[in-house]
Amino acid sequence: MVTREEIKTLAKLAKLDFDDARCEAFEGEFAEIIAFADTINCEISGDNDTINEVGGRAEDIMDLREDEVRPSLDNEKITSNVESENGYFPVRRVVK
Repeated sequence: MVTREEIKTLAKLAKLDFDDARCEAFEGEFAEIIAFADTINCEISGDNDTINEVGGRAEDIMDLREDEVRPSLDNEKITSNVESENGYFPVRRVVK
């Protein structure tokens, strides 16, 4: 549970000024947010997908393929449909 002192500290860091009534309202709102985070922070298991915690890495939720080296397209083939300058794509300046 988030205490009133913690709410006042967070408000001060965010340069907000809360009266006691607003702090009391935030206590309830923070409790709901934390309860929701706890429900989604549990382990979820599906058909080949496992997430151990919120923000789990991709390796935790899917099988990744091995990297394989493949030849890239030829630069001339890539630039054959556009006007290029020495193998580069010219673009308009956006920022002055």
